[in-house]
Amino acid sequence: MKTSSTHQVIKRLIPPLAVWAVGKLLETPRVKGALQEVDSRAYVQKRNALRTVRRASRNAASNSAWLIAGAAAIAVGIGLMAKAVRDRR
Repeated sequence: MKTSSTHQVIKRLIPPLAVWAVGKLLETPRVKGALQEVDSRAYVQKRNALRTVRRASRNAASNSAWLIAGAAAIAVGIGLMAKAVRDRR
């Protein structure tokens, strides 16, 4: 089945036209403002996440004994679970 030349031209024209339309849409002041707001919120969340990680690392460093005790408790718990599911032959 052959396609007409008009059909081929339309198929080739649609992607660049869509890119142009999206570009024009992104250049409107309303969309630019919305994108700036989204970017600023993302920046604030990233900054807060970094602060949380820094605070957690400082807390872990200043409470190293508790950190070691917690890690040991987790290791003992995993060992006990492994022992509980082991076959008894």
